[in-house]
Parts: sequence; C-alpha cells; structure tokens
Amino acid sequence: MLVPLSAFAISDDEVNRALQFSFSNPGARSLALGGAFTGLADDATAAYANPAGLTILRAPEFGMELRHTGFDTPFVSGGEIVNNPFSTVGVGEDSRADSVTQASFASFVYPLERATLAVYYHRTGDFDGRLDASSIEFVDANGNMFDQYPSARGSISYQIENLGFAFGYKLSDVFSVGASVAYSDFSISSVTERDDPPLTRQRQDGNDDDIIFSVGALWAVTPKFNLGLAYRSGGDFSYAANNALLFAPFSELDFTPGFKVPNVFSLGLAFRPSDAWLFSFDVNQIEYSRLSDNLVTVFNGALPSLSIDDGTEIRFGVEYAFLEMATPMFLRAGAWRDPDHRLAFDATAPTNCDLNFDLCAAAALYPRGDDEVHYSLGIGWAFEKFQIDFAADLSDLVDTYSASGVVRF
Repeated sequence: MLVPLSAFAISDDEVNRALQFSFSNPGARSLALGGAFTGLADDATAAYANPAGLTILRAPEFGMELRHTGFDTPFVSGGEIVNNPFSTVGVGEDSRADSVTQASFASFVYPLERATLAVYYHRTGDFDGRLDASSIEFVDANGNMFDQYPSARGSISYQIENLGFAFGYKLSDVFSVGASVAYSDFSISSVTERDDPPLTRQRQDGNDDDIIFSVGALWAVTPKFNLGLAYRSGGDFSYAANNALLFAPFSELDFTPGFKVPNVFSLGLAFRPSDAWLFSFDVNQIEYSRLSDNLVTVFNGALPSLSIDDGTEIRFGVEYAFLEMATPMFLRAGAWRDPDHRLAFDATAPTNCDLNFDLCAAAALYPRGDDEVHYSLGIGWAFEKFQIDFAADLSDLVDTYSASGVVRF
C-alpha cells in the first residue's frame, strides 16, 4: 500500500513544495541594499555575510536585528486535468498568507591588532506555510470525469538557528581573510490530511543539529573599489516523517527523510565614487538541488520525478549619505532576483493518465514557478556611538521588514 524509502532529502508532501529561506544577508542596512553586502561587509553583520570584512571594524560593537516576514504560499487547488492528450491548463491555484516575527540576528565584535573576533546568532530559516487545496478532477477529451485527486489540508513550520564564532585576519593593508564555525539547530513540524477516501495523514516532525562553516575574503582593489568572496555551508539534518491510513484497516509507515540546507557561494563588489555615494552588487549561487537529491516519497506508487534546480541570485543596492547633517542620514534602495526554487516535476508527462495516474498527478501538482523580483528601500542614521537602520524588502510572495541597530564602545 505504502512503500517506505530511506533517503537523505525532503519528501514529496505538498507542504514541502514552496519552502522559503532567508539567504539575504542580515541587518536592515544590507536588506535595504537588496542584500548586496559581500563586497562591503563593513559592520557587525559581516560575521555571517563575509567574516573577512570584520577587519574593517576597529572598535568593539554590538549589533542586533528584528525582522517581520510575511509569506504568501501558493499551491495547486481545484480544476481539472485533461487526459489524452494530457493538459493541466484547467488546473487552479490558490494561496494562503502567514507571517513570522523574530529577533533574527545578533553579534558582538572585538578587534585586535590585525585580527577581529566575533560571536553571533542568526536565523537562517524561519518559515510558516499552509495549504487548503480542493480536489482535482481527471476528465477525458469529452469532459467526462474518470478519476479524482483528493483535497488536502496542511501546514508546515520550520526554523534553523545558528550560534557561531567568526574571525577576520588582515594579511595586508588591502587584503583580509575570514572564517566562521557555527552550531546549527533545526526543527520542523507539519501535518497534511487528504480526503482520499480513505482518509490519510502525513506528518513531519523532528529536531536535529549540525556544525556549519563559512569562509571569506575581502580585497580593497583601490581606495574606492572592493571585491569580496564568501562561501557558506548549509548543514545536513534528519527528521521523522509518517504516513497513516486513518480508516480500517488502520496502518502506519515511518520514514527518515533529510533536510539539506542549500550551500551558498557569493561574489560581491562595492564601489564608492565619492564619500556620499555607495553602489554594491552581489551574485549568489544557491545549491537548492541539495534539498531534492534522493527524494523520499510518502505516497503509494513509484517515486515521482521531482527536483529543485540550483539558482543564481542577482542583487544590487545603492546608498546616498547626507553627510552635511549634524546626524548623518542614509537613504538606500535595491533590487534582486530570487530564482524559482519550488519542488517541481522535471519529466515529460505521459499522454494517457489511465495507465500513469501518479505521474499525471505529479505533473499537475508540482508545476514550475516563476522567478521573483524583490525591491527594497531603507533609511538609517549614524550617531557618534550607535547607528539605527530600517528597511523593507517587497515581492509578490514574500515581504520582509527589518529594524536593526549597532552600538560601538
């Protein structure tokens, strides 16, 4: 009836289709710059973004950020699948909104003669999502229903918290390197119920931890131009999944999927044509495919052909400083492209759904999504001993609002 498979990837439960991550560098200033901070890395958030930038800081400082993120999670719902020839044009889509508000980052930085040390806390993942999908009808070319995919109700929540130590070391006046190591704590909880009949329920629950690391480099090519590089490992976690048949004869099967957080490689540029103007640019390669390698299926039938493609983020930001003011004020704006990273069907759908119901259902339930374009803006003030910043990052599916501050000693 249900076949358990051992693997080290997420399952094909629909609640896993549109997981969201927080790969934007922490801090309201970075958020307002479209997250383009790898080549800049000149405040306490460098402990995560690019630890080589810690060497820029020459006084002890403490930084903290509070973020509110709203998610609009899309899912397939209702409509019909046409058989022979196969078509999903009539399949519908719906979405549900959720949000989280958390202290997302904190760090303390202490500079030495050529090195700078830091401890930090960061929430890499913080997501709540829901679905309430209507059943989908399978119809023939004449519009007659011959089968049905059941309705589903589900919710998912996951968090990833990192507690780490970072250092930067100045090899020369123009070149620095850095690294960090962190304890990463993962938790996940989800439930999905389907009116089959009979009624079935899928659950995901668990906590796990791993040690992750990052390395970085920062090169002041000229007094006005910086080049930064950073690599961050994501961490590998395991959790428990369960598929239960809730009508007689009652049955239950357990699975052990894995949750591989994508690794990130970042190249960043920062350019200051004058004291007032700053331009920053990042290219991030996100290894999303780690999430779907060796996928686990919790359904009856063959493993569907599902995957998540790796993606490239393009990020850009600009800052203008009103330096003539008694308290300098900074205006910022940015934009970036978030590549589609939904779990998606990656094979050719069969023509005849009578003989290949599972593949036809997978092709309809897991379509490719669109890339998202984010726009950001923010403002900040720099006082003698502290700085405060506010920012918003807006897109069709995810809106993020941030407030952060830095105190220097």
